[in-house]
Amino acid sequence: MWGSFKHWCRKDPLRALTVIAFVPRLIAAFFSEGYFAHDDHFLVIEAAGSWVDGADYNNWLPWNQGDSPRPSGHSFFFVGLHYLFFYILKTIGVSDPKSMMIAVRILLAIWSLVVVRVGYRIALRLSNAEIAWRTGLFLALFYFMPFLAVRNLVEVACIPFLMLGAYHLVRNKNEIGLKDALIAGIWIGLAINVRFQTLFFAIGPGLAFLLQKKWKHTIYYGIGILGPIVALQGMIDIILWGIPFAEITEYVLYNLYNTTTYGVLPWYNYLLLLAGIYLPFLGLAVLFGFVRRTAPLLLWLPMLLFIAIHSYFPNKQERFLLPIIPLFFVVGHVSWEQYLATSKWWQNKAGLWRGHVLWIHSLNFVILVVLCFTYSKRSRVEALYSLRDHRPLKGIVIEDTYGKEAPMPPLFYLGQWDTNVLPWTDPTADLAVVLDDYPLNEKPEIILFFGEEDINNRIARVTEAMGPLHEIGRSEPGLVDRVVHWLNPVNRNETIVTMATGPQ
Repeated sequence: MWGSFKHWCRKDPLRALTVIAFVPRLIAAFFSEGYFAHDDHFLVIEAAGSWVDGADYNNWLPWNQGDSPRPSGHSFFFVGLHYLFFYILKTIGVSDPKSMMIAVRILLAIWSLVVVRVGYRIALRLSNAEIAWRTGLFLALFYFMPFLAVRNLVEVACIPFLMLGAYHLVRNKNEIGLKDALIAGIWIGLAINVRFQTLFFAIGPGLAFLLQKKWKHTIYYGIGILGPIVALQGMIDIILWGIPFAEITEYVLYNLYNTTTYGVLPWYNYLLLLAGIYLPFLGLAVLFGFVRRTAPLLLWLPMLLFIAIHSYFPNKQERFLLPIIPLFFVVGHVSWEQYLATSKWWQNKAGLWRGHVLWIHSLNFVILVVLCFTYSKRSRVEALYSLRDHRPLKGIVIEDTYGKEAPMPPLFYLGQWDTNVLPWTDPTADLAVVLDDYPLNEKPEIILFFGEEDINNRIARVTEAMGPLHEIGRSEPGLVDRVVHWLNPVNRNETIVTMATGPQ
């Protein structure tokens, strides 16, 4: 059987890589529930889910902002696709939030296969079949890629567009044609519609064309970039705000005014990320491969600009670099493999690198399996999902006087958007006084206690303000959530105790 599988892989490597990549992604689609970070849920799923139900969770739509509406600085393209998909699902009778999210994750899993297929083709253009196969295999099975592939992060959803654009920049080994320059621009322009910051990548090929004195290519590429931006982002903003590019403008202004709001990290932070994200030593090899040569310039320069601009900007978050992670690996890994083939030192120690690759694959497999079954933010999702049986709710108190953060509740899993949400983080304040301002028919009757620290005193304070309470549920964090919290307590993945007012 193993011999037949190897023969099939050699005969049709692209199809084999597609199947190999799809298996862990499909598993993750069904079993890796929840959400990874704030943005992949609250800036996509909550917004789109509320629009379908006639609400506006984030108040992004101008008609819900009062007399002085202002853009939020978010692209409506990706969230709009989710809105259309949710609308179709509800039209055919699929309304359970968990079922809807399985459908979303399956679509995202299929979309992510483009990265593997195109990454293999790019590697094949830059090297030979053996190196391309090994490159594609890493893209298919890298420990973090199936997990991230089924998340709703715009930094991940834009990657297939960037990869398709990159492929057309190197599709012809001899000379890139004007048609390929145009198509490359279109794909990269679509990526900008998903993630505005990919504009930094988009500048690179245009600059490379200029350095090569390919004036027509520059023009065709520029037209390709502008096409989808004008047709999609521009038209959406005209419909909503009456002027084109209102959201992009607001996005730029927001980031200029908040350069240090979310923390400041050293300039070399992203270099450390690139050296480590592909697992120990392989990451250093890929980084070395990328640095050792600038070919092909049409791919190398855009990634260099993307890294340099993000490294210069004070606010650095690891996910910001995700759009170029697969392409960076392809270019860097191909260069490293070609270096191995010409280095006398490594040729004399070929077994050393083979042993390291075996160790990398073994470690990668273990983490891959864990992440494919990781239910991220499990307690928060389950707490809100369990309250569906108690609808309609008047309101929810998010009691977090210990952690003093009061995370936003994922109301998508509750399915009721008009619920009053009261974050409560000050143990010295009088909760009863605040609740007195609520009309009787709007007073919260559900309390979510985040974390079990000092739980008895916290329950006593809320009981004093709201009357007798009784427990109606308890949601535990997942295994990986607990491990991440143990490694870094900043990552809050806590048990949530759900209580209701009145006697049991």
